[in-house]
Amino acid sequence: MAHLGSTILWHETLGPRRPRPPLTGTRTADVVIVGGGYTGLWSALHLKESAPDLDVVVLEAHDVSYGASGRNGGFAMTLLDFDLHRFAGNWGDEAAAHAHRAVARSVREIVDTVEAAGIDAELEHTGLLRVATNDAQLARIERERATAERLGLTGFDLLDQAGTRALLDSPSYLGGLTEADCAIVNPAKLAVGLAELAVARGVAVHEGSPVLDLSETPGGVVATTPQGQVRAETAILATNAWAHRHPAARGWSAPLYTYIVVTEPLSDAQWEAIGWQGRHGVEDARNYVHYFRPTRDGRILWGGTDAVYRYGGPISPRRDRHEAIRRRLEAELVTSFPQLGRVRFTHHWGGPISITARFVPRIGSFDGGRVHYAFGYSGHGVAPAHTAGRILRDKVLGRDTEDTAVCFVDHPQTSFPPDPLTWIGAELTRRLLQRQDRKMDRGQDSGDVDPLLLRVLDRLP
Repeated sequence: MAHLGSTILWHETLGPRRPRPPLTGTRTADVVIVGGGYTGLWSALHLKESAPDLDVVVLEAHDVSYGASGRNGGFAMTLLDFDLHRFAGNWGDEAAAHAHRAVARSVREIVDTVEAAGIDAELEHTGLLRVATNDAQLARIERERATAERLGLTGFDLLDQAGTRALLDSPSYLGGLTEADCAIVNPAKLAVGLAELAVARGVAVHEGSPVLDLSETPGGVVATTPQGQVRAETAILATNAWAHRHPAARGWSAPLYTYIVVTEPLSDAQWEAIGWQGRHGVEDARNYVHYFRPTRDGRILWGGTDAVYRYGGPISPRRDRHEAIRRRLEAELVTSFPQLGRVRFTHHWGGPISITARFVPRIGSFDGGRVHYAFGYSGHGVAPAHTAGRILRDKVLGRDTEDTAVCFVDHPQTSFPPDPLTWIGAELTRRLLQRQDRKMDRGQDSGDVDPLLLRVLDRLP
């Protein structure tokens, strides 16, 4: 096993690209969107689809593929909360089924949009394979299938050990669960493609335009950047991992760093050794999941295993690498697929995700309904950000719809306390979850009981 280390693979695939010019001067708009990732871009596209005459401006601090939208694992999937079973237990069967269907619809609509617009997002609508590597994980995926059946959801199929290993051959796999509503994508190409589509539909997208202040005015809102201002009737805050920096949203979410490694392109013999029939995106059933998927050019992307909260919640490029986690990720891939033999790793990166205390997105409005927001996708935001875009569109247009009736929309959630309390809580949660993972590997834990802190959080409003 060798490691070279490099930049974000997805960004390399973009090739030379000229960012869209920053905002200069003062202008007006109907809607100003702060953040040019998936949430902001889908909101803009949904708005223009429903109200083509709306003047919509998107302000992105860096470039549209800079944040999580350009560096995630590329899974457009339905996951909310830790799993469907826990989500239904917290919110009720009817609410969980309704929310799941809303996000499943988003998976399909992402596929449809990419295909209709001709976006080269390297999208493959291949489904999700959740694998079990111990008896406790096997019980979890069986419970997940039973929950889906109870909720009336389709597209979930249990596999025995032979069936699982026929799709992807690891000696550690005991069984699996497939879910039809999942696609893998090149996330950076998707973000850039959505921005180009938005511009083609009349949205003004400005990159290199960090919003220094977002304030309510008697007639609406004003967003101020280093070189200009946008005065609008309403605003959308779509900054996800950066949302905690807005004064009105302080404590509503916390940024956690997660990390990824990528192999060199594998040989034909290596691919034959592991199979990977169907090219599913894959997760295991640990608390700190491993997620992995093939890339268009024949690599394996492997991520997860840990999530780190830094004291004070700082976000900095200095946090984009973590050597200890890199070594663990590389070793875990090789252990899972020993038949690969010597594997060289060429890329390693990380970035911040946004979590909330209930581990579901936080979507709502403040400033008297002038500012709408969505963030807190807990690392699975590719599809839920599309759902959030539909919800935010409906809120801007003043519509009550099936989407705005999703259970966590406008639902009050507890806030994180100031550090050191959030840091202590994050570290306690992290250690309890990792301890349970180790105990499950040793056959000493059924995987049914949440750690103490999660049980406490479940009782919060």
